[in-house]
Parts: sequence; structure tokens; C-alpha cells
Amino acid sequence: MTQYSIGDCVLERSDPLFEEALASAYKSRERPLCLCSTPGVPMYIARTGDNSYVLKRMPNSGQQHHPDCDSYEIPAELSGRGAVENKAISEDQETGITNLKLDFTLSKVSLNRTISKGETKEPTAVKADPTKLTIRSLLHFLYEDAGLNKWAPNMEGKRSWYVIRKYLLQAAQNKVTRKHPLGEALLIPEQFSLDHKDEIVARRRQFLSKLKKQGNKQPMGILIGEVKTIEEARFGFKMIVKHMPDTPVYMGEDVYKRINKAFSTELAFFHENESIHLLTICTFLLSASGSPQVDTISFMAVDRNWLPFENIEELELLERLCTGKRHFIKGLRYNLGSSDVIASVLLTDTEGKPTAVYLVPAGATESYYDELNAVVSHSELPSQILDVNQEDTLSAV
Repeated sequence: MTQYSIGDCVLERSDPLFEEALASAYKSRERPLCLCSTPGVPMYIARTGDNSYVLKRMPNSGQQHHPDCDSYEIPAELSGRGAVENKAISEDQETGITNLKLDFTLSKVSLNRTISKGETKEPTAVKADPTKLTIRSLLHFLYEDAGLNKWAPNMEGKRSWYVIRKYLLQAAQNKVTRKHPLGEALLIPEQFSLDHKDEIVARRRQFLSKLKKQGNKQPMGILIGEVKTIEEARFGFKMIVKHMPDTPVYMGEDVYKRINKAFSTELAFFHENESIHLLTICTFLLSASGSPQVDTISFMAVDRNWLPFENIEELELLERLCTGKRHFIKGLRYNLGSSDVIASVLLTDTEGKPTAVYLVPAGATESYYDELNAVVSHSELPSQILDVNQEDTLSAV
């Protein structure tokens, strides 16, 4: 557990005096130190809207922290976050509020607009705007801020939907978009409990009631959930989300066809491998009958440990690393396309500095290799290149 120097005290986040020490240091404008490394890394304190205090990493200081520290951040050049940091994602050190610019809307004004476009284009088909987060990027951002792309052997068997939901909700705190709190638009189904079924359903209905049409304005919500099935409905299709099977999410036949084309890999893993979880993030609005209707949608496949992966080689790599009891961080693409180079994982248990592992995809082009060589040569971290176009490449890890 990381310790922090706050005033004259050395405390952990779980210490009963931690919140009181933060409040005192905030008033005296002190900079606490994270003691994960010597001589300590400066942090800052922000006061939230409910007058509580949070200790946060200074912007652009992630690499100064020890790789095992919660505040450590994968270097910008190794993932898609670097392209959107300080553009689509900006943090106010005074308030601790992170402002997010989104490339999708959270309300509709048109009365008769045909519902649902889905996020179905490969981001590089039309170059993604680095000043705005796509809906997939928002999921990546929350997943990374929740620490769910990090792995250590002591996490084995401890992740469940309850844990995933808890940390995603925490990650959404102090995030705003267009001056509106992100959490107010976010629906992440509570883990089902027969003993608390009525209370859970009541809370969900209360959330959905806020999305009723107001004049000609239709508010929208953001759903993050685990897909159970996508099946035919009387008209179009419906997505059944685990832990809220009584509230199907509907989509038109055209959207269903597009997601099967755009997310064929994710859907194939979901259908063929029982250990795979399929996460969805979608914006939705309510129909006249009060049923959720998809507007923009994306999917992310995660393995048995809830770690994101993109293809069979990456799934095998994650399994090898978890079985080998390694410590690592999974790289996420955000707005980048599948042909852009990112580190598949960052090994944080290697001697000296962490090691970036690049997984070269099947059929990689010459331009991909050129970009890979450029990224590796400009990075300050040691690297390991695993080329799936060569035999038994994963055995090198």
C-alpha cells in the first residue's frame, strides 16, 4: 500500500485520519508527497462538490511514480491516451474536475429522427478527432482511470461485475462534459441480488425517469454493461444486458447488421469462448413506451480476468502473463485505429524500468513496421517485439 507524506504525517489512503489530513493540507496549500519513490512525488489536493477532498496525481507526472503505485501512468507514446490527453481530456487542478469533450451527443432535439447510428466505423477510416472522445474512447478512459487495465497476481479470482461496476463509478466521479456531471448520465447495472431486487429495480426506474422527453428535447443516458445476448425482437433486435434482463435495449435491424460487421471479432469471441465477457457502452434514449433505444454503441471484449484484448494472439499473451504471475498494464487504443502502433502491454515487474511489449499483428504492412521502429527508437523504455508473423513468438515472454 502506497504511503503519502501529508504535513507532519505519513499515511495510507485507508488511514482514518487521511481525509482530515487532506482537508488541513488543502487549507494551508501544502503539496503532499507520494512516497512510492525517493524523494517523493508531489501530488495535489482537490475539493469536490460535496466538500470532500481527493488526492490526485499532478498532470504529466505519471512516469515519476513507481510502476506499482496507483498513480503510475503508462507513457503517452505507448497507448492511445497520449493523442487525446490535454485535448479531449483536461483536468483543473484547483477543483479536481476533469472535463471531457465527446464526439457524440447526450440529447436530441429533433422529434422524429431515426434512432441509432452506432459507432461502427474503424477510427482510421475517417481520422478520429483527437480533441474529442469517441464512445469507445470514453470506455477506455473510464476503464484505465478505474485501474482495470492493470494486473497483479494477487488480483486472481477477485474481479467480478460488482468490482468492475464499483471502480467504473469511482472513475466517473469528478468528470464533466459540457458542464454536466458524467455520473448523472451513466447507467451501470447493479449486480443482481434476489434479496434486494425491488430496491435495485426502483433505483433503475428512477434513473430512467430522468430521461423522459422534455418538450422537444430528449435527454440521453450512457449505458455500460455486460452483454448477455443480442436477439430478435418483434421489430428489429434487442440486447439483453446482464443484471438488468428485465430492461432490454432495442436497436433497429440496420444497426444490428452494422455492429455485426464492425465488431465481428468481439462478437465471435463472445459467441465461441465461454470465458470471454463482452462489454458494451452505448448512448440511449427512451421510446414513447419507455424502452431504451440504442443511439451510438461500441463493444469491448475482455478475458476471464476482465482485461481488454483485441485478437487471439493478444488473448494468448494475456493468459501467458497471468499464468506466469506477471505484473503489467494493458495498453488501450482510445481514438487510434487498429493499424496504429501501441504497446500491447507494459511489463511493470522487469528489472530497472518497465518493459513495453509490442505485438505485431498478422499481415502487418511495411508502414506498420516503420511506425513501430519509430515508436521504439523514441521511447525511453526498453521494449520487446513479438511478431505473430513468426513461429512461436509468444514463447519469448
